[in-house]
Amino acid sequence: MNSNRPVYIVDAMNYIFRAYHALPHSIAAPSGMLTNAVLGYLRTLLRIIKERKPEYLVSAFEGDTSFRRAIFADYKANRVETPDELERQFPYCRDVSEAIGVPCFEVDGYEADDIIGTIALRMHDCGHPVVVITGDKDMCQLVRDGIRVYDIGKEVWLDEIGVREKFGVAPSQIPDLLALLGDSVDNIPGVFGVGDKTARQILSVCSGVEDLVISPHLDGQFTFRGRADILRRIRENIEAVRTSRNLATIRCDAPINVTPETVRYRRANSRLLEPLCNELGLRRVIDDIPLAQPMLFS
Repeated sequence: MNSNRPVYIVDAMNYIFRAYHALPHSIAAPSGMLTNAVLGYLRTLLRIIKERKPEYLVSAFEGDTSFRRAIFADYKANRVETPDELERQFPYCRDVSEAIGVPCFEVDGYEADDIIGTIALRMHDCGHPVVVITGDKDMCQLVRDGIRVYDIGKEVWLDEIGVREKFGVAPSQIPDLLALLGDSVDNIPGVFGVGDKTARQILSVCSGVEDLVISPHLDGQFTFRGRADILRRIRENIEAVRTSRNLATIRCDAPINVTPETVRYRRANSRLLEPLCNELGLRRVIDDIPLAQPMLFS
């Protein structure tokens, strides 16, 4: 049994967006700035702290750029622009995280998914169990022995068996699944004519789409309708399929410093927290925030 304490990694953007859309837009700072996303995100962190009593807890953010746009110019091009009243809350979400003692990670050119993947694998390699806290299906590709996904909103935990039951494929095959099906959320193209059942049958026979190229003798094991046309279409468009798989694959090599010390939860710094909560009109939650013990000597 692993005696190391688990590392909790929060998909900050996922819960910030959820809070913005779920909580009333009457929640505002004394200045009039909307603060519903900050409050909802803060409540999520405090729930994790209260329920899990973590030794290691971090939040993953992302900037405005992504290396994936250089691969495919229309990546996420279908997304509506982030409302100004939400975007103004992003820096405060980072500030709140740091003030309550939760380290934040963010790197230009990488998305939050890649930050999460990098932290998860590095801490897993250090011998720590990892819990990725998110409602994003793409994160399930990170799942393996020692790494689970937890959707705190739905209270759903996913391990390898859970991912197979939910998606019909192994966690490592999720990028291949998305490459075949496409992903309308991120505007990743799929293969025309390939639906859920077809994609899952392909991946029940193949470890990934590359097997269709290097092992054509597998064709006889497929039973889906239009088999010859669909397999021909995949092979003729294999470069596009590879690009889609690349877009859907979480990078786990972001240039960040990940050690047990850099991901340690430190409790709140009252000197940072109190003025921030005053500015945001969030004084009512201060009593729920564990404070760091004061230093005897400074």
